[in-house]
Amino acid sequence: MRTRGTGTLGWRGRVGLIAFGVLVGALAGEAAARLVGFEFRPHMRNRVYFAEPDALLGWRNRPGLAGPYGGDEFVTWVTINPDGQRGPSHPRARVAGKRRIAVLGDSQTWGDGVADGETFVALLDRDDTEMLSFATPGWGTDQQLLELDNEAARYAPDVVVLATFVGNDLADNANRGSFQYPKPYFTLEDDGRLVLHGVPVPFSRPLHALIEVYRVVMRDSALLNALAETVNLQRGAADADAPATAETSAVHRSIYQREPSAEDARRFALTSRLLVEVARHARAIGAQPVVLLIPELWQIEVYNDRAQRDRLRAVGADFRRPQRVFRDVLRGEGVAVVDALPALARAARHSPAGGASVYYPEWRHLNARGHDVVARLLAARLGIRRHPGRAASGGAAAAPPNPPPPP
Repeated sequence: MRTRGTGTLGWRGRVGLIAFGVLVGALAGEAAARLVGFEFRPHMRNRVYFAEPDALLGWRNRPGLAGPYGGDEFVTWVTINPDGQRGPSHPRARVAGKRRIAVLGDSQTWGDGVADGETFVALLDRDDTEMLSFATPGWGTDQQLLELDNEAARYAPDVVVLATFVGNDLADNANRGSFQYPKPYFTLEDDGRLVLHGVPVPFSRPLHALIEVYRVVMRDSALLNALAETVNLQRGAADADAPATAETSAVHRSIYQREPSAEDARRFALTSRLLVEVARHARAIGAQPVVLLIPELWQIEVYNDRAQRDRLRAVGADFRRPQRVFRDVLRGEGVAVVDALPALARAARHSPAGGASVYYPEWRHLNARGHDVVARLLAARLGIRRHPGRAASGGAAAAPPNPPPPP
């Protein structure tokens, strides 16, 4: 029988030594990351810092939180007001003589990559017009419909703008979230009914306790940011091996092909039905529904390049299919549709940077100039007095609201 000698550690001692070694190693790595001059940017690609679990929506903006947020192409500041909206707070009670516009959307509308005052929602917030942003990164049209009923309707808006990003909303509406943040989802039944599933949304309290620790550490740790940067660089190298040109993007994604796949056809049908439902719910609360279609960056490049359009046409690919499908569906409902593709393409056409003048080329979100173009477009379509329109991304002039279609 073995006896514990004075020089032998028990399991608690061994665990303690391992923990001590990990701590010393982490501290040494932190010191090394700072000594080698790693460019430390808190919250790099860490939008989850601004989110919290929600039993109805899966996640939502964390009320009252403010902090830096950045990536390779930008570092900016994000402020979530006490009502859980990005931007200034407005009282729930209506103010006589003021028009109120509620905007639903995802990270493009939330303003991923621009300052609080540079989002197209903030640019249109004026003395005579209240703009309320109910956008949250990662949301699909399904969550935006629930947010309209649960929160935005309480503000009794005159207009509800649903900003739809064609780059990922079809996929977002068909998925069920992630292990970290599961989400509610709808199914479209054969009789045309939408059926909601997954509410209340389950989430793990222990997991989110760990996420809280991660948030705190990530905010101040150069080492963790360096590790995240290494992972992102590896992903970028892998992406570089994939087809990257605009025309191959269209050909390899079935939503742009002559005949979309059965799965993408279902996504089109579900998203179209959700758009119609948002419009109907907006009208039910006495608001005018407006759908804003935000394009993908590569669509802008194709719009301005006749040769690429011809190559796509030769293989039966339609680079504007999502816009056409949604426009046709909403036209049948009498819903106003604002397609931002022509205005953004016109702005890019007169810039040496092309599409990168209105989008971040890697992050593929609207930059400050892109938000300015969208703000001017919405101002013209909604009858909002033109905002001052400060110079953004080099100060180039914004596009006219209705440029001609591509030849």
